[in-house]
Amino acid sequence: MRVSSSPLWTLADSYKFIFRFSKFQFPQPYSISQFSRHRQFTTYYVTPQTNPVGPEISSVPRLRVPLLNAPTHLGHFSSRVNRHDNEDRYSVSVLTLPAMSSLTPRALKAATHPERQVFFYSVFDGHGGSECSEFLAQSLATYVENADLNSIDALERNWKENIGGYWTRWRGHLEKFRSRMSKDSDLLLRIPVSFLQADYDFTMAERPSGSTCTSVLLYSSIPDVPYWSGSPSRLLVAHVGDTRCILSDRNGVAHALTSAHHLSSPIESARLRRYAASFFTDSFGEERFGNVENTRSFGDRSMKRLGVTAEPDLTEYTLGSPTAEDGFGGEEPFMVLISDGVSKFASDQEVVDIVTSTGYRSGYARGTPQDAAREVVQFAEDVGGDDNATCIVVRLSGWGKWTRPVDRTGDLREYRLREALDKVARRQ
Repeated sequence: MRVSSSPLWTLADSYKFIFRFSKFQFPQPYSISQFSRHRQFTTYYVTPQTNPVGPEISSVPRLRVPLLNAPTHLGHFSSRVNRHDNEDRYSVSVLTLPAMSSLTPRALKAATHPERQVFFYSVFDGHGGSECSEFLAQSLATYVENADLNSIDALERNWKENIGGYWTRWRGHLEKFRSRMSKDSDLLLRIPVSFLQADYDFTMAERPSGSTCTSVLLYSSIPDVPYWSGSPSRLLVAHVGDTRCILSDRNGVAHALTSAHHLSSPIESARLRRYAASFFTDSFGEERFGNVENTRSFGDRSMKRLGVTAEPDLTEYTLGSPTAEDGFGGEEPFMVLISDGVSKFASDQEVVDIVTSTGYRSGYARGTPQDAAREVVQFAEDVGGDDNATCIVVRLSGWGKWTRPVDRTGDLREYRLREALDKVARRQ
């Protein structure tokens, strides 16, 4: 009998097989992890290099200021209230972005500092779970920082081909943002591109949850100087849904910088009635279509074809200037970002008055933005709040410069708190 001359399977052959098998690419389901991006943004502010202050000191070292641990400059607080879980999220970051746009003249580009630090604060109100709000809290800043402004055509094509419905008529819509860009900044294009790209990636992962979002971007008109320094600064508000941004002027008057994206908005109603088949009113008197209250949000894949979008409303302002036409008179003391767990139970002026009265305390009781954020959430809960509540208080250059403030809603708040306590007592 002839014996086969085929070589025996050796241990080395096993190692080779395992190695080749590990390299084989199996088809994978669409998932968010495909779009996870390396986190480049920071959560701290780096002070600029200073000039020598004397013959014995050559320079002062640059310092890192962790914003989440700086209660005198930024307050943040979130509570699940009486819900089982807290689906609210918030994020605080410092982005490194171009200090110019594609419209900047070449001569000016050569003389301009190429980059600037932009402070990026956001509040996210999740629904149907916290996966979407968590995704945004961890990733949206990276999308903004890494946005590809040349991807407009591909982004619009992806929405049209893979989502359809509303998006088949949406092509060319992003060009309106390009036309609003100035020679000083590309943010008016960068923000909608990054928001829509993040929303597309999450939507294609076929997750059931969704989230609203209100973001603010702040930067000083002078490079290497923070917005709270007193020099004029620029503010861009990017808004999706019914989270809220409120600004206090130096007289303690509340100014709403956002409006809710509900069907009660004539603009939103007109936009959607061309695509949605039916509307109805829920038990709280809110008009809805489908299973959502907000006409703009991240996620909510089942409603994307009907026009639920993360396209943000963008508004720009100048802060710290007494003469700016798009400002509030200068020396603005603070700005507040809140979820609807606060705004449904506290008016804009009540929120501003709570922060002002907290910050105006004297002596050891003097409050910080961190104390104020906690007080705002606590008030919403005490007067009957039953939803997750989140508040960010951003200190501006006018903080502490107020004369004796007028608490316009103090008596009303006391009355509401007594009513809430009486209601609890009657139940017992």
